[in-house]
Amino acid sequence: MSCFRGAIQNRLRKENFMQKQDSYDYYVGIDCAQNKHDFAMKNNQDKFLIKKGHFSNTLQGYEKFLNTVLSKCLDKDKILFGMEVTGIYGTNLYERLKSDGYHVVMIFPDSVKNYRDYKRLNKTDKIDSACIAELLLNGDAQIVHAEKNGYTDLKAYIRRRNALKVTCTQETNRFLAKVCLYFPDLLKVFPSGRATLKAIFSIYPTPYSIIEADFNELVSVLQKASKNKFGVDKANELIHAARNSIVVRKSISDGELYNIHSLIDSIDSLESEIRNLEKIIDSKAEEFPAYHVLLTLTGCGKITAATIVAEIGDISRFHKASQIVSLAGLYGDNSKSGSSVNKRGKISKKGSRYLRHAIYMVAEFARRNNPIFKAYFTKKKNGDRTKHILAVNAVANKLCKVIYSLMKNQSTYIIQYRDLAKLSESTQNEFFQNAETDFSAKTRRKKYLYEDEYGELHEFVFKSIKTALIE
Repeated sequence: MSCFRGAIQNRLRKENFMQKQDSYDYYVGIDCAQNKHDFAMKNNQDKFLIKKGHFSNTLQGYEKFLNTVLSKCLDKDKILFGMEVTGIYGTNLYERLKSDGYHVVMIFPDSVKNYRDYKRLNKTDKIDSACIAELLLNGDAQIVHAEKNGYTDLKAYIRRRNALKVTCTQETNRFLAKVCLYFPDLLKVFPSGRATLKAIFSIYPTPYSIIEADFNELVSVLQKASKNKFGVDKANELIHAARNSIVVRKSISDGELYNIHSLIDSIDSLESEIRNLEKIIDSKAEEFPAYHVLLTLTGCGKITAATIVAEIGDISRFHKASQIVSLAGLYGDNSKSGSSVNKRGKISKKGSRYLRHAIYMVAEFARRNNPIFKAYFTKKKNGDRTKHILAVNAVANKLCKVIYSLMKNQSTYIIQYRDLAKLSESTQNEFFQNAETDFSAKTRRKKYLYEDEYGELHEFVFKSIKTALIE
C-alpha cells in the first residue's frame, strides 16, 4: 500500500511540474564551470534555437548571454533556465538570474546522467547543456528545491572547520619533520600526547639540551605540560633516550628555533579554533531533528552527522534515495575507453565532496562494525581484493538509502533480528558476544538499538569498538 501511495505521489509531482512547464515557451540549459558556462536553448516545438553557446563567468559574459537569449524571446516570463547542482560554480549565476527576475531551477546531476546514458551520448559540457534544455522541455528534470534557513550557516561552519583541519594537519606534519631532524627520539618517548611533545621540544630541541637540563626543571615542565600525567619516571626516560640518541648536534640556529615556536603557536591556535567551531557546530546541529536521528546510525559521529544534515539540507526536497546518491556523487562512472570497462567501483565524484566524504566515513566504520553492512561488504567483495573499492562504494550507496529513510521518517536506526537472522551463525554469534546490554547510564560509549524476534527493543554498546566485528 505504501509503495502504491508513493507511486501516486511521484506521479502527481511530475504532473505538477509538467503543468508548470506549459507556461514557458523557451528552455535554456546551462552547464556551469569555473571560468565559463556552456548553454543551449530550445523552444516548445523541440527545436534548438541555440545548440552550442558559451559565455565567460563575468558580468560582461552574463550580459552577453542574456542578450543572446532575449534576442530569441523578449518576454522573460516565457523562459525557463536550468542548471545542474555541481558545487559552487553555478551558485552566483543562479542567484544573479533570480535577482534579475528570471525563472531558474537547479536539477539533480543524475537527471542529466540518466538522460545522457539513455540517448547514448558522450559526456561533454555542450552535450550536458543541451540535455538540460531537453529535460526542462520534457518535464523530466528532478528539481532541487531551495533550502530552508539554517542549513547554509551550519554548512559554512563545517566547511571552515574542515579547512582548518587540513591546515592544522599540514602544520603538524611540518612540526614533526623538525622533531625528526633535531630530536627523533622524542617520538618514541611520546608516541601520543602532542601537548607534552610540543612543550618539551620547544624548550629542549636537541638531545644535548636534555642531557644538560636541570632535572627538577625538566620534571616541572613535564608535569605542567601533561597535567601531572608525567613526572620523574618520564624525565629519566627522556634522559636515557637523549644519551642513546644518534644526533650529535648540540644546538640549532635562531631561525630554526623561530620556525619551531611559530609552528607550535600556529598548531595551538588552529586546534583552539577547531574546538570552538565544533562546539558551535554541535549547538547549531542540535536544532535539526535529523541530526539526532543520524547519531543513532552505526559509525556516525557528531561532526559526520552535522555534515550530512548540512549538505543534504531539508530532506523534503528529495523524493527518493537515489537523489542522495547523486548529490554525493556516488553513482557509478560507466565510462568506456576502447574495449576496457570500469569494473572496480569508480564513481562520478560529481556533487558534494563533503557529503561524499562523510558517507564514506560512516561506510568504512559500518563495514567493520555493523554485522548487516559487514555481510553486505563481504558479499560484494566476494574474496576479490581488486573489488575492495567497489564493495566500499556499494556499502556507501546502501547507506544513502538508510540515511534517506532515517531523515525522511525521523526514525531511529535499529539493528533488526530479521536482518541478522539472514547472516551466518558465526556472524550472529560474533555480534551477540560483542554487544553488551549491561552498562552504566553515564557511559561515553555509543549506544545502539537491537530489535529481537519478539519485537522488543534492547539498548546496547559494543564491548570494544576497536575489536568488535572487525574482519
